[in-house]
Amino acid sequence: MIYRNSYFRKELRQSYTDNKTSTSRKLAFALFSGLISFALYFLLQTLQESVLSDVVPEIMQPSFFSTIYIYIHIAFFLNVSYFMIYYDYLFLSEIRKNSWYLLVQMNYNPVSMFFSKFFALVFSVVWTYSVGFASMVLLTVFLKYNLILAYMPSLYLSGLIDLILITLFTMMISLYTKTVINARYLTLLSAVFIFLLKIVSGFYSILSNRVTMQNINNLSDVNRSGFIPIALTLMAVSSLICVFKARKTSQYYSSETDDSSISEGVKVVRLNLKTGKTEPVDRHRRISSNGKQIDMIVSVLLIILICTMLIFNVLVVLINATTPGNEVFIWGVIPYIFKSETMKPDIMLNDLAYFQKIDQSYTITVGRIIIFKQDNIVLVERVIQVNEDQLTVDIDYYPSIYQIGAMQQTIPKEAVIGVFVGRNRWLGALILFANTIFGRLLFLLVPTILLFYHRQILYLFGREKIK
Repeated sequence: MIYRNSYFRKELRQSYTDNKTSTSRKLAFALFSGLISFALYFLLQTLQESVLSDVVPEIMQPSFFSTIYIYIHIAFFLNVSYFMIYYDYLFLSEIRKNSWYLLVQMNYNPVSMFFSKFFALVFSVVWTYSVGFASMVLLTVFLKYNLILAYMPSLYLSGLIDLILITLFTMMISLYTKTVINARYLTLLSAVFIFLLKIVSGFYSILSNRVTMQNINNLSDVNRSGFIPIALTLMAVSSLICVFKARKTSQYYSSETDDSSISEGVKVVRLNLKTGKTEPVDRHRRISSNGKQIDMIVSVLLIILICTMLIFNVLVVLINATTPGNEVFIWGVIPYIFKSETMKPDIMLNDLAYFQKIDQSYTITVGRIIIFKQDNIVLVERVIQVNEDQLTVDIDYYPSIYQIGAMQQTIPKEAVIGVFVGRNRWLGALILFANTIFGRLLFLLVPTILLFYHRQILYLFGREKIK
């Protein structure tokens, strides 16, 4: 009876630590979620004049909406990471280890035990999420933005639905997956599935709109998006599957036979719960071939990530080293970070523009955008007239305080370094980020850490793949 009365509390104690009771740890996790989200918001503010302001303005605005919007995504990411790391303590793999078998034989109800497990975990998830949400709001108050309460319930609920959905998915996975490594990968895939479902169902068009989010009823409006009804259905189905599977599996004992105690010639069999027939048991524990393949894939991905980040670091250094008379050429192309609005919309501020290197025999036509040197300064302008060895150039965009044509000038053709062939706004934003203090640390420290600790990372995901 002691176990029956304390089961919920026992599970609550284990929800966020290694078999330890610690409210302070849950509080620290919640505050960390809020602080890391707040730090990310400040980091994004350094990228205001980039493609991010056009593509995802919802995270770039000076408002409570942007900070909370970032928080609900960071909270989801951190909880998924926590689920993957402490999967064995949090979910229902204990049923596969026969932890419930004796209790069921003593007439404990596996359904009520499942719901105790579920509610204990959900309580901890909701508690940490709510504290982190409140800390994010409190931190944003110091920025003195206009406090609009109308969209906060909608943001809070949308983040909470994601967390409960991934919790149920992972519980269901723990009842069917034999190895921890496979469970972790399936948990990650479930998180990706939820993210893609929100995109495909059009839910992000609601979630990213400050006006729409001020009415919480818009979240469940099927004319706008079917995500909420789908999510609720998936929750119900997952709960039913978990209840049925937990109830059925916990009533049977799965013995781990010690091979050393079995004489040669003795055949070991087990009962197949689906067919009701006996089948032979392979007494030799072996590494799953699937596990080896996954290990190889993870190793290759880590190597690609390390090499990509190192190469990107080299490119950033080279691009930043571009100075008059010392331009960087990569396979005949000059990469150039554009630092003005004079050529928009063809080249926007902080775009990474590409210029093809040319020589004196190259024919420059009217309308081409060129990069040239004048008085030891690199300039980018458009050709508006060609007169033998002289080019008349001008900028495309004049601010309202300037008279149109004021920047028009004539330059010698020999001053031209290259002609414009394209741009990439995302690489421009990435390089802009890489030039921040945090960006430099990230692109230098992460590959270094991965290089020296990749074995430990692989061990984390592969330590329990033996079956």
